[in-house]
Amino acid sequence: MNLPHAVLIALLSLLLPVLAQEDPEADQATHQEAEMLDVHFQRLGSLCLDGKERLLAGDAGAKTIKVLSTAGKLLSELKPGLPPEAIAVAPDGAIYCGGGGKLAELTAEGKVVRTVPLPTDAASDMPRRRSKRGNQVSGIAVTKDYVFATIGSGWSVGAKAKLYRFNRELGEAKVLLTGLRGCCQRCDIKARDGIIYIAENGAYRVVRMTLEGKVLSRWGERGRTGAEGFGSCCNPMNLCFGKDGNLYTAESGLGRIKRYTPEGKFLDLVGYAGVSRFNRASGLAAACSNIAIAVTADGSRVFAMDFKQGRIRVLERKGKGE
Repeated sequence: MNLPHAVLIALLSLLLPVLAQEDPEADQATHQEAEMLDVHFQRLGSLCLDGKERLLAGDAGAKTIKVLSTAGKLLSELKPGLPPEAIAVAPDGAIYCGGGGKLAELTAEGKVVRTVPLPTDAASDMPRRRSKRGNQVSGIAVTKDYVFATIGSGWSVGAKAKLYRFNRELGEAKVLLTGLRGCCQRCDIKARDGIIYIAENGAYRVVRMTLEGKVLSRWGERGRTGAEGFGSCCNPMNLCFGKDGNLYTAESGLGRIKRYTPEGKFLDLVGYAGVSRFNRASGLAAACSNIAIAVTADGSRVFAMDFKQGRIRVLERKGKGE
């Protein structure tokens, strides 16, 4: 019996989390997958939490940002005027997003303040023949005074990206780093306590740098066994910070989420979202894709973006409610 492709994918989505729980490492995880939020997207492109613990989920297909409660209730929909491939929230609540060759600033209520095109020199050093899909905003981070964005071109394992700094009005663009190895234009960034963190997935590491562009350290390594290293094609793919100040990393293909100190000391395996380890994941699952993550203030719930299914998966701390 030949099952339709959509049915097969749905069955795999149910089976793979179960397989992940059979993995010996999964027993050591602090969280386990509990549900998928009952919200659907045309093309889920980005995910983050704002200061009020609302989920901002960018539907790049519909050019909409869905504002959700952590229980998955739709609170509102924002119209940024571009496909939101990356989203970040400023300390004062302003929302910044990028996609479709543009950057946009919105008020905390979702009113578009300004939209600007990407810098004319945003193309990476990749040959033109590998840059047919144009430039992509693959990460945004915001501090009190600055907006940072990683912009790449090319659609391959060897794609490169540049890190730009803008003022809060999205002007005064300045290149801080070039040649960042971000597979398929994926190069996530976060900011905390005056430091920028870059998920340089093509190099299996996290880069720490000042707001002025001085690299402080690079940590991480490729690992085929154990939880400390980064596995599959190119990882870590995405980053986020918990309220405790520790850094969460997500690995595309593995569906694996882990927690480190900002300086790179491995703390624990958080859990798996949707797929098992690389030795069980399919070729399709192992392809580079966003697995953006967000963590509630108390650390009890972790949200993971399932790029392929256009859904948000939820991991809950083990023992909750027992």
